[in-house]
Amino acid sequence: MRWKNRGHEYDDFYQKISEKNGFYLFGAGDYGNQFWNIFSREVQVRGYIDNDIVKQGTEINGTYCYSLEEIELKADEGIIVTMSQYARVKPIEQLKQMGYQRNVDYFIMEEFISVYHVYKNNLVYFTNISFLPSTACNLECKYCLNFNPYAKQFYVRPWEDLVRDVDLFFSCVDHIMLFHVSGGEPMLYKHTADLIEYIDRNYGDRIDTLRTVTNGTIVPNDDILEKLSKCNVEITVDDYREAVPRFRERFDELICKLEEYNIRYYINKVDSWIDLAPERTDYSEWSEEQLENHRNRCNQSWQELRAGRLYNCNYAAYATVAGIAGEQDLEEVYDLKQFTADKKKELVEFRLGYSTKGYTNFCRKCRGFTPENSEKMEPAVQVEAFKI
Repeated sequence: MRWKNRGHEYDDFYQKISEKNGFYLFGAGDYGNQFWNIFSREVQVRGYIDNDIVKQGTEINGTYCYSLEEIELKADEGIIVTMSQYARVKPIEQLKQMGYQRNVDYFIMEEFISVYHVYKNNLVYFTNISFLPSTACNLECKYCLNFNPYAKQFYVRPWEDLVRDVDLFFSCVDHIMLFHVSGGEPMLYKHTADLIEYIDRNYGDRIDTLRTVTNGTIVPNDDILEKLSKCNVEITVDDYREAVPRFRERFDELICKLEEYNIRYYINKVDSWIDLAPERTDYSEWSEEQLENHRNRCNQSWQELRAGRLYNCNYAAYATVAGIAGEQDLEEVYDLKQFTADKKKELVEFRLGYSTKGYTNFCRKCRGFTPENSEKMEPAVQVEAFKI
C-alpha cells in the first residue's frame, strides 16, 4: 500500500473499531487462542467462529464457538479474523459473500492489534516479525522460500549484528505477539541458542511467544538443549519425513530429546508449499499502479528485521540475500535508526504494509500469495542442481 496520509492512515479504521462494543473471533486455532490471551481483558469477546464442525458447539477459553451462519451481527459488533495469512483466504471470501465489509464489519487481526494499541495506548505493538540469522541449511528444497537453490553461498550473520538489531528493535517496539527466529535451519547456526537466551533474558517480558523452527533433521547437542530448556521458547518441528525419509530416525530422536529436556514444541505436519516462481515470472513491463495492486492483493504479511531496518516483505528481503532481486531501495524499507517517539503511528503503518511506493522490486519477479497462485507444491521436494 502506498502512503497517502503518513501517520494518519488508520484514523478512520480506529474510529470504526472504537464504535464496537463486542467482537467475535473468526478462527479458534493457535492465533485465536493467542488473541484471546492478549485481548480478552481489552475487548468484549462475544464468542468464537470456526468452520471446523468439531469445534462448533463447544466452549473454547470459556466462550461458545459458532458457525459463521449462526451469527447475526449487530451494528455495534464486529468480527476479528484470527487466522494465519494462509488460512484466512477462504474465510474472508465467506465474509464477503455474506455482505460483510472489511474494516466496517470485520477486521484483520494484525491491523486490529497494532492500530488499537497505538491509538488507544500510544504503544507500538507488532503481531510478528521474522529474524533471520542465517540461511544455512542441510536440505536443498526446490521451493525454498529463502531461495537457497539460487544462492551461490549461504548468508550467515555475525553475532554482534544480531544483538545490535534486537536491541534497536526493542528500543522502538513496546510489545510483540510472536518473535520468530527463522532460517535456513536454525539448529545449524552456532549462535541460535545464545540468541534465544539473549532475547528471552532481556526482552522476554515484552514477547508473547518466542519461537524458532527446525526441519526435524538435526539433533542439537546436549549443551544447546540445556540452554534452550532454560528459556521461554517454543520450537516448531516441521515434519518432512515423507519428502526426506532418510531422516525418519533423526526426527524421532529429536522429539525424544525435546521431551527429555522439557522444551516446548509442536509438530507441524506440512501438507503443501507455494511456489513464488521467480525464475519464470516476469512483470518487468508492469506500471507502478499494476505493481502496487499486485502487492496489495498478495496475501503476505511478514516482514524481516535486518541491519537496523524493517523490510516491507520478508520474501523480497530473502530474494535480495539470495542474489535474485537486486538491491532493495530505501522506499521499501523502514530505518529504525531514524525512529522517534512521534513516529509511532508511522512505524505501525509500515509494519502493516504501507511504504513510499507501495510495492517491492521483487514484485516484478514474484507470483505472490495471490488467488491466481493457488497451485500447491509438495513440501520439501529435494533437488540436486537447481540454478538460474
